[in-house]
Amino acid sequence: MHIFITGATGYIGGAVAKALRGAGHDVAALVRPDAETRALRDLGVVLVTGDLESLPSLADTLGSYDAIVHAAFSNRQGPDTDRIAVDVFTAAGKPLVYTSGVWVLGNTTSANESTPAQPLALVAWRVGHEERVLAAGGTVLRPGCVYGGKQSLLADWFAAAEQNRALQLVGDGTNRWALVDVDDLADLYVRAVEQRTGGVLHGIDDSHEPLEACARAVAPNGTIEKTPLAAAREKFGPFADALAVDQVISSKETRAKTGWSPRRTFVQSIDEQWREWRESQRA
Repeated sequence: MHIFITGATGYIGGAVAKALRGAGHDVAALVRPDAETRALRDLGVVLVTGDLESLPSLADTLGSYDAIVHAAFSNRQGPDTDRIAVDVFTAAGKPLVYTSGVWVLGNTTSANESTPAQPLALVAWRVGHEERVLAAGGTVLRPGCVYGGKQSLLADWFAAAEQNRALQLVGDGTNRWALVDVDDLADLYVRAVEQRTGGVLHGIDDSHEPLEACARAVAPNGTIEKTPLAAAREKFGPFADALAVDQVISSKETRAKTGWSPRRTFVQSIDEQWREWRESQRA
């Protein structure tokens, strides 16, 4: 297949581009002129210079692709930029995999792929974008909080443990995050593209430990500091509620639909994660 992808220089998108190439697909990636693209070039990815704002100028070329993966996922981009991508991609009429996230489900202990969205304020705008993608017959993929490799959301935990600093938590640490390993997640993207699934998919593994237990796995003998949510809101704004979110979310329907079976859980893969993180620091 000939696949167009956004976000391929990022943490999730880079893993997806690598997995797609590993599955034998041709990949073209939208990349900013100043982006570091060596890894993509080494993979044989075709580079298309531009950004999300420039996508309307590429609309006529999207018909040449068999599928589109929108993996440019950053809350800093905001709704307007993401809406440009959604409008251009849904108008293209090609199978589309849109990256959302589990934060659109808010605090929950029993959500699945059919549960109505109750989003955290930080990502409330994503619900409308999901609806547009689904109405166009596309796939909405909601990753959990992603770990592994060079890390992303949890990168500071590993850096803190390495430097004998305290690991930071927001709240009392009894909350649970829906989690997924980055390479397991990339495998789900490949399945979604190849199977043209449609509907909502959850990229979530079987990690169910409280967040403090996850932090303790990273630093068994380290110090853990906890910031009350109210104080964290003063520092981080709405992002604090994402750090303190408590979520137990199922991916059972996704697994049955796609045959996806994540290999890792957070605590059980901690040795592999340390090895990958240290290798990324030397790269």
